[in-house]
Amino acid sequence: MIIDLFDRFGKLNEMGYITLRRKDGSGAILIALNDEGLRSWWGPRIVIKKAIEEVGWDQQGLDHLVIINRSGRVLGQAGNVQEEFKNVNAVALDVLKGKVKKTSRKMTFGASELLEITVPVRLDEKIVGFARLGLDRVSSDRILKENRNRMIVSMIFIMTIGILSMFALYRSQKRYSLRMEEMGKRLQQAEKLSALGQLAAGVAHEIRNPLNAISMASQRISRQYSPDEKEKKKGFRYITGIISEEIKRLNRIVEEFVIFSRSRRLEFSNHSVTYVLERMVGLIREEANLRKIDIKTAWKDDASFIIPIDVDKLRQAFYNIFKNAMEAIPGRGTITISAEPDGKDMIGIKISDTGCGLTSEEIDHIFDPEYTTKEKGLGLGLSLAHEIIRGHGGEIHVESEVGAGTTFMILLPMKNREKDNG
Repeated sequence: MIIDLFDRFGKLNEMGYITLRRKDGSGAILIALNDEGLRSWWGPRIVIKKAIEEVGWDQQGLDHLVIINRSGRVLGQAGNVQEEFKNVNAVALDVLKGKVKKTSRKMTFGASELLEITVPVRLDEKIVGFARLGLDRVSSDRILKENRNRMIVSMIFIMTIGILSMFALYRSQKRYSLRMEEMGKRLQQAEKLSALGQLAAGVAHEIRNPLNAISMASQRISRQYSPDEKEKKKGFRYITGIISEEIKRLNRIVEEFVIFSRSRRLEFSNHSVTYVLERMVGLIREEANLRKIDIKTAWKDDASFIIPIDVDKLRQAFYNIFKNAMEAIPGRGTITISAEPDGKDMIGIKISDTGCGLTSEEIDHIFDPEYTTKEKGLGLGLSLAHEIIRGHGGEIHVESEVGAGTTFMILLPMKNREKDNG
């Protein structure tokens, strides 16, 4: 059928007309409708029927669909629609009035268990009726279960992401806090080193002159004023010996201050690290033999060991570490020195001893100025070595175990980082 909708006219202007032409061309049927019938019945009915035909009713899990207008008349239906489903109950009236957006209920009809959903039907933003959709409970429960499982999986996934994010944030904050703490320690150490350097520059010269005078006077007294009596002579030599030893100790302290105050000025040149190590081993070997300490070395004569260094300052750093290693060995022992490339851009020097070892607390403070575990000395030796290594752009690490010895690991860059950065 072809449907034509005519304009209103004449005295019957409240009427609308529909013409249904016969396919065989034998004639036509003219239907007159007032506004109420056209708007509330035929228009929605035609639209809903067309929609049901286009969508189809072969969807799995659907039992019935019935659409009823505000007057209680059926505008369209599909599936297994029973008379019970066409009733307009109180719930349907609430949906028609717009009090609720949708309702649902579980019901049993015959051998079927259904989930019925009631929703409003709107045309041009106006509620013209309501629809009841019946779903097979087996299918709907399966869909609800799948949705519930998806929600659970999604929640677990979101919680996992949240926990991992919190863990990553915690680790990041912890690393940041450790870096800030390390920077604070380095700043504090740099301030101490600067203060000690300024003190050394001012005090060293003032101490050396009277110290030399005392030393010369002590030597003259020892030569010219020694008593003849044996007992008195023995006591006299003992006292002058104490004076001489203390003068030497004061000289060592002043020398440490002087070296410390000059240690910040580095002059780089390409030089062999192994050559510096060999010279230092030759320097300390005699003292090591007197202490009954064996020195073992292990490195190759390789061109890769030629790197930019300040020879004098680096020699002083190595000497301080070697001397500390010897003083850590109470009796017989061994010091092992090795050097080898560490990666593509670093040289690794390892100095190990079989001494008494260090506690974890001592390791934390071993490079602090004025910190020492010895009865004699200022504790500047390792602090000075640490500053010289860092001045070369390198790193120094300590591993130790009480009673098993200590290992110093020194890393020096193959390129001058100060020049690279400049």
